[in-house]
Amino acid sequence: MRSAQFYEEVSRGSLYLIGERLASDEGTLPRLEAAFDASIAIRSEDGGPEDEYERSRLMRGQVIVTVSPDGKTASMRSMMPDGQWLYVDFNKLSELQVRATARLLVELWQRSGEAIESFLADVQSRFGYPLSVVNIADLEISATDLARMQYGDVLVQLAVDGTGADAYIQIPGAEQVVRLGPVEKFNPYSFRAVFVIGTIGVLLIGLGVYWVVNTFETRLRKLEQATSRLSQGHLNARVSTSGEDAVGRLGHSFNKMAEHIQRLISIQREMVRAVSHELRTPVARIRFGAQIIEDSVLDDPFVSKQLAGMDADIQELDELIDEILTYARLEEGGPILDFQKINVAEVAKQVVGEARPPEHVAVSFEGGGPEGFPFSEVEPRYVHRAIQNLVGNAGRYAKGRVKVRCSVADDICRVDVEDDGPGIPEEDWDRVFSAFARLDDSRTRASGGYGLGLSIVRRIMYWHGGRAMVGRSDELGGARFSLIWPRVHTD
Repeated sequence: MRSAQFYEEVSRGSLYLIGERLASDEGTLPRLEAAFDASIAIRSEDGGPEDEYERSRLMRGQVIVTVSPDGKTASMRSMMPDGQWLYVDFNKLSELQVRATARLLVELWQRSGEAIESFLADVQSRFGYPLSVVNIADLEISATDLARMQYGDVLVQLAVDGTGADAYIQIPGAEQVVRLGPVEKFNPYSFRAVFVIGTIGVLLIGLGVYWVVNTFETRLRKLEQATSRLSQGHLNARVSTSGEDAVGRLGHSFNKMAEHIQRLISIQREMVRAVSHELRTPVARIRFGAQIIEDSVLDDPFVSKQLAGMDADIQELDELIDEILTYARLEEGGPILDFQKINVAEVAKQVVGEARPPEHVAVSFEGGGPEGFPFSEVEPRYVHRAIQNLVGNAGRYAKGRVKVRCSVADDICRVDVEDDGPGIPEEDWDRVFSAFARLDDSRTRASGGYGLGLSIVRRIMYWHGGRAMVGRSDELGGARFSLIWPRVHTD
């Protein structure tokens, strides 16, 4: 394209001069053919190019040049001033066309009757190279070349480095010459061409890099999604392991890890369930035997006291088994949760009504009635269990009062359980929710519990997308446990 544009720019001045000369006198056609070493034809308006694109270009004043592959011949087309089509086929491209162009330019000036400077300014737009007037005294040419110009010859000069050329023809009756040029040599690697090629190359490289990065990012995103599903308890989450690249190997390792984790958790879950269920049988036998002994020794106070202690220990062991099973179900893998829209305040008030604290402790529901309280999407059974564990835990350590409060703000549901007990030291806030955690001072085995209640609360909040927190009650001075989770559940 750039090559075609170069030839069109260089040739359109010559075609303009030929067209102007033939428009004024078609009889000069043979002389022009000889001067340009070309075959020249004039076609009527109906005999122009059939291609609509070429026709529209010629009608806009452009020229069309077709150069042979060896660069020795060329065919040119343009539109004459009278609307006819000019076809010029050069037999051989040489300096002959440059000399003929210079002579036609001077002849056209002589017929115009204008000053040479204004004439060149008028026709400059028809040429693809500069036209100017130069004093002969300013030319650096030999005496032989000067004599040639004075005899009407056209002097063609090539640059020393071969990058351009000029043509000079003397103005008749003046010590001046008309300079045609310089005409720069066609450079296929011009700054603009290199810039365009470089830009296209950078864009192609960028597209290639984007495709590679996007492919890796898509596969990594799938791996991230599978990792997130695995962290949420979906142990069957796997990723595609196509390809032997780094991402493919990472996916293969992830699948092996997920399978190993699923197998270990499955074994652990089955073991905990089996042990817990197997413990129920001997516990039931011990309780049955203790009841038989109790019935047979009614008159022995010492034996009755020991049997009552054994019955309490058996009841405690039975409750511990239930706690372990519940904790295992929540901790290992994802439990099956049936989320429903319920009034959490009603659940909290129900827990308060069912609470069985020590006689010296009063449990109350604060904040008015549950009527009009916004609904939340929760698993009713587990939320009931979480609030129940907090209320039971507060009742064991409270001096006399336990308060339960529910609130909703910014699509967040919150339940606070406060007591007036000794509270929890701030340095133990992080580990109070750990399984089987024992605090040295206020939270000891003597007060009851198995160290699993708060762990169960934490896991219930995790599966609801929320969290459980502990702090200090500003009103009662003891501990304050808070449950916070979104009102609308999202998978």
